[in-house]
Amino acid sequence: MCGILAIKGTNPPFHHVLMRSLRKRGPDALGFWTDGHLNLAHTRLSIIGLDESGTQPIEDDRHVIAYNGEIYNFMEIKERLRQAGEHLHTSCDTEVLLRAWSRWGPEILTKLTGFWAFVIYDKHAHTLTLVRDQLGIKPLYYWHTEQFTCVASLLRTVLEVVRQTPELDYEAMSEYVRYQFTFGDKTFCKHIKKVLPGHYIEIDLNTNTLVDRCYEDILAPPDQGTRELSEDIIRETKDLIVQCCQESTISDTAYTTFCSGGMDSSFITSITRPEVAYHCNYSDPDCNETFYAREVVASLPTRLMVVNAQESFDLIGRLNNLIEDFDEPTIGSVILPLDDLLTQVKRRYKVILTGTGGDELFAGYVRYQLTLGKCFQDSYRALYERMKTVEDAGTRFEMTHAKGDTKLYAFYDRQVEGTFRGHFDSCRNGSGNDLHAMLTFDRRYFLAGLLNIDDKLCGRHSLESRPSFLHQSLVRHVLRIKPEDLIRNDQLKFLLKRAAETVLPASIVRRTDKMGFTTPIGTFINDSADVVREQITGSKFRSFYNLKPIRFTAETKFSREVFGLLMLDLWLNRYACPGVARAAAS
Repeated sequence: MCGILAIKGTNPPFHHVLMRSLRKRGPDALGFWTDGHLNLAHTRLSIIGLDESGTQPIEDDRHVIAYNGEIYNFMEIKERLRQAGEHLHTSCDTEVLLRAWSRWGPEILTKLTGFWAFVIYDKHAHTLTLVRDQLGIKPLYYWHTEQFTCVASLLRTVLEVVRQTPELDYEAMSEYVRYQFTFGDKTFCKHIKKVLPGHYIEIDLNTNTLVDRCYEDILAPPDQGTRELSEDIIRETKDLIVQCCQESTISDTAYTTFCSGGMDSSFITSITRPEVAYHCNYSDPDCNETFYAREVVASLPTRLMVVNAQESFDLIGRLNNLIEDFDEPTIGSVILPLDDLLTQVKRRYKVILTGTGGDELFAGYVRYQLTLGKCFQDSYRALYERMKTVEDAGTRFEMTHAKGDTKLYAFYDRQVEGTFRGHFDSCRNGSGNDLHAMLTFDRRYFLAGLLNIDDKLCGRHSLESRPSFLHQSLVRHVLRIKPEDLIRNDQLKFLLKRAAETVLPASIVRRTDKMGFTTPIGTFINDSADVVREQITGSKFRSFYNLKPIRFTAETKFSREVFGLLMLDLWLNRYACPGVARAAAS
């Protein structure tokens, strides 16, 4: 986990104060570079190559780079460079990436495994290139005009550097209030965009022209869904999962895992066998999977560290504190227990392996069954009854993704429901397979929100999160398998369960009551209903809301409509008020 900042043409002098918001992401070292055309800075969390030679930005004769991520196969690329006559001087993967780009350019990107977001500057041509990995595991934001360019790892940093009150993007905000994520390169700020996964953006600093190119759409391979499931493929999948999980442990510091008790993190923990695995729970039995987490480690040389999440706190104060680092709100109240867990992890570790992406890759969501007309869990019966009268699969799928009560928002634009449908239809990729479209949609859009949570919360705690399943080799392998073979005999994650049979306890593999990282957010909202009402009704942005129908309470312990409203309002008051960004940077 590191922090990147690149500036061209902004008014404030280039100063270490501009890096303040990025220091949590990279507390171990701070570096600067400039040539009069571009200012480049980097905060480093030392993971591979712990000495000062790994301090960035680093340069060669042609290029200078600031990089965030890990290249798992950097030793293999390093050997290719040596055979090509290159002489490398450090033990870190950053120099390997720099030299590989200088020799092969963007062609090297599809040969890398791992995750990355980086900026690389051509000192001769005065071109700045912004690059993100194929799955978007690490973020990169930019604000580009004819007058200036600012690129950073945090949206907050861009606002603090540019020092302009942002123009709000109501389309992005409408997407958030219905789905709790946004599509494509949009953020809540009209002028701040995200580099898309699998893309690189080249900015000519002489002409201020910008070109956006896709170097690989890993989710749409030419041979997608062509292989029939067989025992050989199940064994191949298991072997590849083991290999990818082991590769994700590469580090010169100790690593740990998150072990929730579900399939994904349990599989990763069982393969990598860390000294300690971390688990978080609530006292509420509906939000407690500790029994299953203990089952996972019972036969391992791994100790389970159980973290009891806070259940009594100042909700407004705590969320205001979180929003300082969680500067792009997306899916879920999971940020509360995750913040508690990571507070403990950072005391001993810098690297945590997670199961993020397992549900998208291996088909683990109940919404796939619901959309296909089946319901096997009582907690989804009400939604299922509403969906039964809807014939169109795309509309049913949209219903499963709708999280917020849009009647609460005066700015809500129903056109985003058409946007959802357009993206869903494009995910069919010429096929009539509904499951294929659902899986592609979640891998392309829903997963981005989860990865944002991982990155922002781990950055807040100076940790690097690594989603072990989101390894390029494993993703390419799974996408070649027919989608219907991921769900068989009405079993979600059929392929993953078969692959895990000899690794995990049967109590984990055969579970049918998966909770996820469940948070009793409705209870927290109801316990704080008075202060939530005071916050919203007294907000500078109260005109954004339809206050009459707002009850400021949750119907159930898991209802998150009011939580979504509260998070948006806190974000607006922190980042969208005149002078806020200026005050934060001064």
